[in-house]
Amino acid sequence: MRDNVILGSLITLGLVFAGCSPAATPLPQPTKPAAQEPPAPARAAPTPTPRQGDQPRYGGVLTVSTADDPLTMDILQEVSFLTQNVYQSAYNGITKYDPGNPEEIIPDLAKSWEISKDGLTYSFGLHENVKFHDGAPLTSEDIKFSFERQINPPRGVLAPRRSDLAALSRVETPDKLTANLIVKYPTGAFLDVISSGLMVVYSKAFVEKKGDMKKDVMGTGPFKFKRQAMGSTVEHVKNPDYFIKGRPYLDGVVFYVVKDAATRFAALRTGQVKLTGPGTSGLRPSEADLLRNTSPQMVIVSYPGFSHGNFIMNTQEKPWTDARVRKAVHLTIDRQTAVKVLAEDYGYVGSYMPGKWGVPQEELLKMPGFRQPKDADIAEAKRLLAEAGYPEGFTQKSLVRSGRKYENVGIFLVDQLAKVGIKLELDIKESAVRTKLLNEGAFNNHPGTSSLNFGDPENVARYWAKPLRDDWGNNWQRYSDDKVWDLFDKQSRALDPNERKKVVRELDLLLIESAARPIIYWENAILAHWPEVKNRGKLYGNYNFQQYQDVWLAK
Repeated sequence: MRDNVILGSLITLGLVFAGCSPAATPLPQPTKPAAQEPPAPARAAPTPTPRQGDQPRYGGVLTVSTADDPLTMDILQEVSFLTQNVYQSAYNGITKYDPGNPEEIIPDLAKSWEISKDGLTYSFGLHENVKFHDGAPLTSEDIKFSFERQINPPRGVLAPRRSDLAALSRVETPDKLTANLIVKYPTGAFLDVISSGLMVVYSKAFVEKKGDMKKDVMGTGPFKFKRQAMGSTVEHVKNPDYFIKGRPYLDGVVFYVVKDAATRFAALRTGQVKLTGPGTSGLRPSEADLLRNTSPQMVIVSYPGFSHGNFIMNTQEKPWTDARVRKAVHLTIDRQTAVKVLAEDYGYVGSYMPGKWGVPQEELLKMPGFRQPKDADIAEAKRLLAEAGYPEGFTQKSLVRSGRKYENVGIFLVDQLAKVGIKLELDIKESAVRTKLLNEGAFNNHPGTSSLNFGDPENVARYWAKPLRDDWGNNWQRYSDDKVWDLFDKQSRALDPNERKKVVRELDLLLIESAARPIIYWENAILAHWPEVKNRGKLYGNYNFQQYQDVWLAK
């Protein structure tokens, strides 16, 4: 591959800041909550396993870094981790992944559940005496409201995860402490879907009064929202009436908004924050390596983030209406270099489906667009562009989300697509503006990254959802194909693992052929925390395990 100044700069971009330690700008100090005596445990709760003589203790405020301001406070309407990560501690779901064993699902608001023999009814018995932070009791009507608002949202309300809940028909409430989720057909992934950290439960009465939750936080979670200062902090304090007696251990959690990556890293190293947030708020591999060498006491956690770089082309705007142009982009991208440069070799070349579900590597790496060397693919891309009427290529503005990681993807694609005459002009926008433009379809193309909630094809479906009125959900490429939608439905209904894998393979190959949202690379995720932060637990994706109810500080 030819030498390129832009690409060379990008290769070193993620390494330069790691070689120095900028002086950390003092972060604003949160209001210190009044000390509280720990209540005596009265109900069985998962007790953290002491490690190396540590015993759970009460008190202290956990400080966590986050890469940007939350877009709004409404978890159910937003798609960004920026909202979910800083407000999840105020909420509960009906079930959740087990922090000690992320492949298992455990109760949250539900204390038990049963699945009918025909696989169509999931009956959840709720904990008694659960209260929202305004004192209102949780009932099954709140469960019904929260789920049905997503599968049949009022006009003007976004429901980006309705495709995840495609199997859900309705919710029945035989009594105040029983919620029956009725599905249209048996499906093996339903519990995974509803256990995501994004499936929080809202207060029906509160939302009906307010209209939405964009400017309010009202949950049942271990921490209560206190205040937000844009560009600075989001503060939560301990919920003294939490339904799990003896939790939480912490007096509060404060999220520091630190947009600059180098400053964010310095804030961790100097102890101004004790824990990095997940995803983009976490560490690059080079940062993790530096910590291992200079701060061996730091705890570094690697986990499956289900994150991938992609290039989203608005298929309702020219030239992306032409599949030949999209295919040319797919062929041009050098994915092996992307893994090296953008994922710092902490990732892999993959298809649309995560991990074991994707086209096997030995087969994928022989396919056009994924293979090496790139000469034949570049030649074919130029031929397709000429055939589509763009023999000299074209120039187009690219919508890019602000932030080092996202901008790096844009810079990388500027270099890549220039090889076939496609000239991208990066138009960098703050996160909230970028997301609004994507939701409205007011863009031509968008280099960036996305993250699944969990590693299953059921969750990939949200990137290809059918539109509801003018809401395309996460299908920002606005790709419309009945066969794609039929295959997503078919894989969801397939209970036999071998049959499901065959359907997923057919779907994966079809998405590759569509070339509407080419996957550039997949990467793993890393976060870090100081040793006094105890029981952070394992992680599974970037959207789970942000409640902090079982975390304590050793000093």
